[in-house]
Amino acid sequence: MPIFNPRQGFYHSMRIHSFYLSYLLLISSTIFSVDTFSQMYRVNTEHEDQNRHYLVYLPKSFTNQSAINLVIGFHGYGGTASGLELEVTGNFNQFAEKYNFIAVYPQSTYFFNEDRYISTFNETVGSNSEDSDTEICTLEANHYPKFPSCKNPSRCSYQPCVDDLGFIKNIIKEIQAEYKIKNIYVFGNSTGGSFAQRFACMNPDLIEGILNVSGMQTLGYGCVPDTPVNLLLYGAANDQAISPVKEISPDGYFYETIDRITHRWAKKFHCSSTHENIIKNNETFVEKIFSSCDGEITIKSILNLEGAHLWPERGFDEVTGESSWIAYGYCATKLQPELNNDLCRDNLRRDSWGTDYLVKNLLNIN
Repeated sequence: MPIFNPRQGFYHSMRIHSFYLSYLLLISSTIFSVDTFSQMYRVNTEHEDQNRHYLVYLPKSFTNQSAINLVIGFHGYGGTASGLELEVTGNFNQFAEKYNFIAVYPQSTYFFNEDRYISTFNETVGSNSEDSDTEICTLEANHYPKFPSCKNPSRCSYQPCVDDLGFIKNIIKEIQAEYKIKNIYVFGNSTGGSFAQRFACMNPDLIEGILNVSGMQTLGYGCVPDTPVNLLLYGAANDQAISPVKEISPDGYFYETIDRITHRWAKKFHCSSTHENIIKNNETFVEKIFSSCDGEITIKSILNLEGAHLWPERGFDEVTGESSWIAYGYCATKLQPELNNDLCRDNLRRDSWGTDYLVKNLLNIN
């Protein structure tokens, strides 16, 4: 029987399929595959004595003769690196081709809880221990499985107790050692979005821009970097997992609102100009833009008035008039056989408008 998990945002089957038992991967030191210029490949690496990996996509025209942008994407709770690329975003690699950037998709640590696959990144708040000063959920909140890496987790804890911020810095160093990189952008879905924002807050010297999709930060733990970084924050009014307009989510966790986050950034970086746009495609988007800021950055919020906890217009149904086809990235491709998750579906190139819209905003493409 499927179980509704508000943090994951959809009816998630507890069954874990074993499609890949015949596939074995050697997890050892960093290895780059031979055919790196025409397809996505996997890099096996190590961090804090743990085997980790990430996926890399190079545009087919890439030659490494001139500097190129790097875009790093983080999956959400229960997600996978390949699921983010193919299912959540509807083939993000096509935009690496279209706008000529290298795309990287790190895989978080994970474990299995009664045959259920559990994964997410640690942005330092959701791994709070029992002695934390401020609770991040109500007394009646859902309790999520505790990662084995956490020795003294609080009742509200749901993230691993590993150095994911350091892991991503190491990935950047490895990519920079291989390729000529110009600007670095980070994005993420759900808890991956809040992780992307946290990483940029901690490393503003590395990051040109952030795209946080449906990942409002924990109430009382929102961050603003010391130096200016472009911020693009997206949320949907009907989100039943992490609401951008309410402080308490249906599962009992506390979040900053989209307006509070963007106004705090705008105040910190002395933005003197604001304006609002209404964008209509299949759904309606209200853009609030703060400009004339320190460092010539732009801070923008996008509120989808009709959407839910998924990327804009993913699976838009012309009959119902809703983006109702659920795609949260729990699947995996053959690049991640050890996860034993469902194979990602092959009909995911539809509804590319929403991802294109977000990518152009992130890269400041008119």
